[in-house]
Amino acid sequence: MPTDTFDKLSEEKKSKIILAAKKEFARASLKEASIKNIVENAGIARGSFYQYFESKEDLLQYILKERAEEMNRKLEYTLKITNGDIFEVFISIYDYMINECISKGEVDFFKKVFEELKTSQDDIFVIDLKKYKPKKIEEYYDKVDKSNLKIENKEEFKLLVRMLHAVTKKAVVSSFKYELKQKAREDYLKQLEYIKYGVMNKAK
Repeated sequence: MPTDTFDKLSEEKKSKIILAAKKEFARASLKEASIKNIVENAGIARGSFYQYFESKEDLLQYILKERAEEMNRKLEYTLKITNGDIFEVFISIYDYMINECISKGEVDFFKKVFEELKTSQDDIFVIDLKKYKPKKIEEYYDKVDKSNLKIENKEEFKLLVRMLHAVTKKAVVSSFKYELKQKAREDYLKQLEYIKYGVMNKAK
């Protein structure tokens, strides 16, 4: 985790270092990522890097921890203000991915990192990194309002979550094909509506 020296930096300088790190981690695997490239892109001396972080692994842990905590806070806040509406939770996830990850050019970074987390099963450090992933929606089971859902137990809840995950993930990926973000979001909301209310015309 970062040192007190890093914490005392201006937000602008912190952002430059984090952006440089994301660029490098998006380019190469953790093993191949270069501190030299990070400090050059951030405009700092190599010696300064070690005043802020112990290693590139330390820096990556910090980035993932910050993102995971931000996502968890957003999910918990959405659950609270919507009285546990699971559909609103996934809408907030979609908006977060579009406005924070994609709009800020972090897609390649997250794709690279999570692919490494998925495939490098034996690396002790990579295993340690997994604790910095956002909480699974299933962990919020008790906070979700299930009164209007056809949910009998936790297994059925997990099935619904898997469906919503699949639709949301595909919608985020498909958003690249749209000229207007608003149209992409409208189509995503329509898909959620089909899951929520079905597509059969019950009047017939």
